[in-house]
Amino acid sequence: GLKGMAAYTEHAANLGKENLEIYSFVYEALAATLDDSLTADALVALTLRTGEFGVKAMALLDEANTSRFGNPEITQVSLGVRGNPAILISGHDLTDLEQLLQQTEGTGVDVYTHSEMLPAHYYPAFKKYSHFVGNYGNAWWQQVTEFESFQGPILFTTNCIVPPKSEAVRARIFTTGSSGFPGCTHIVVDANGVKDFSAIIAMAKTLPAPQELETGSIVGGFAHQQVLARADTVVAAVKSGAIKKIVVMAGCDRR
Repeated sequence: GLKGMAAYTEHAANLGKENLEIYSFVYEALAATLDDSLTADALVALTLRTGEFGVKAMALLDEANTSRFGNPEITQVSLGVRGNPAILISGHDLTDLEQLLQQTEGTGVDVYTHSEMLPAHYYPAFKKYSHFVGNYGNAWWQQVTEFESFQGPILFTTNCIVPPKSEAVRARIFTTGSSGFPGCTHIVVDANGVKDFSAIIAMAKTLPAPQELETGSIVGGFAHQQVLARADTVVAAVKSGAIKKIVVMAGCDRR
């Protein structure tokens, strides 16, 4: 729970949003892992508080993302590819994505999302970039095969890296922020909060365009504002029996 909380609060901090209560709890909970005197009841209580602060971390990240990039909108996302060289970006850090899109604009290099970065397509601020093409691939653990067929460089902004099978793929992986992997190039931020992605862009121009995995599109963007705007319709459909079951899915295992 703390690992996820740390990732989301870091992404929020990168957008200028912080909650000192969350940081204090992280210190408290980490210290508790070294306290062998805690009873089972005390540990269960601590786990429940971890969930409580996890919700606060999610709310903080939501505020950071929506205040900067707008509220997510219901959107069709392309699953196909174009014939241009391309960069694949994964993770949750929308600041990194914004800088990558700004630096690739007009270069002839397309940008595709992978796995956890898929929701970026729903934010209004990113829809102005014509080279922000679509989503490539599926669950994070399928990257071992999908990175082979993508053929271009991959940027990780959050650490869900599966050890690549080949050195050729490893050489195409770049990391930034808290993510990292042995043998992969790491990009750091300068004193002004800017990251230089020129090395990724230069590599992309030398490599083939992605091989197509699938065609068509998927629809997403059902964030809380969109759902609440349609609450009356949804409630009426539940009452009439048109909607018989609602399934809540959490995590990043599949899109």
